[in-house]
Amino acid sequence: MQYEQLVDVGESRDFADLERRLVAVAHAMEFPIISGALIRGRLHDAGVQIASLGNTPPGFVDIAKDLGETRRDPVMAKLMKVPTPIIYDQSTYVAAGAGELWEAQAPFGYKTGIAVKLHLPGDKHFLLGVDREDALPTSGSEMMRVIGALQLLAAHTVAVADRLLSPKLKGNLPHLTNREVDVLTWTACGKTGWEVAALLGLGERTVNFHLRNAMLKLGVKSKHQAVLKCIAAGVLTPPDGDHDYDLSTAINPPEA
Repeated sequence: MQYEQLVDVGESRDFADLERRLVAVAHAMEFPIISGALIRGRLHDAGVQIASLGNTPPGFVDIAKDLGETRRDPVMAKLMKVPTPIIYDQSTYVAAGAGELWEAQAPFGYKTGIAVKLHLPGDKHFLLGVDREDALPTSGSEMMRVIGALQLLAAHTVAVADRLLSPKLKGNLPHLTNREVDVLTWTACGKTGWEVAALLGLGERTVNFHLRNAMLKLGVKSKHQAVLKCIAAGVLTPPDGDHDYDLSTAINPPEA
């Protein structure tokens, strides 16, 4: 695995691009299968939401999407409980009394693997795992190298995965345009209408137009209610912290 591949993953433009780059990195790590999931809520909650990605073998897709089987999976259970990477093989499932789950997945290449979890705001978790048929390294130093590589990959993937997968968790929230999401994102950061206009290269009236449309779609009476509703639904991922932007040249920003 090359560092440039990690950077490329973080710069993925869309969902298909992200999957393609992740699969390439997994192959470089000598794992033919890679799986990721963005989860909101606890796995056993009735309202838990899951959006997944990866190169799941076609014959295993239905099983992989079965929430009941996911809840019984000991690897998933451990991932949701502990912050450390999880290493699994057949013995992991047998010890948990779920040997039949391993028997069902093994023919598709899920015999042994490693998985990690990262926490995100909004009661979300990002999971990333790699799987293969061949046994994992027996050398401690080699295992540390593989685990470290997966943790690095997860760190470079989490932000773009959150951006691309969060909209899949939005449930019945009405569709918002990209521009409406942009405006609400900066509003969530505390920017005024004029500041948002300057940052996006729009006129302030245009910003207000997008805000009104978003509020109407969301059925709320204020932009702050719109922001809160979108954050709760996972549609918004505001930039971390506040940034210093030079607005001095935006006295008369152009209309969009």
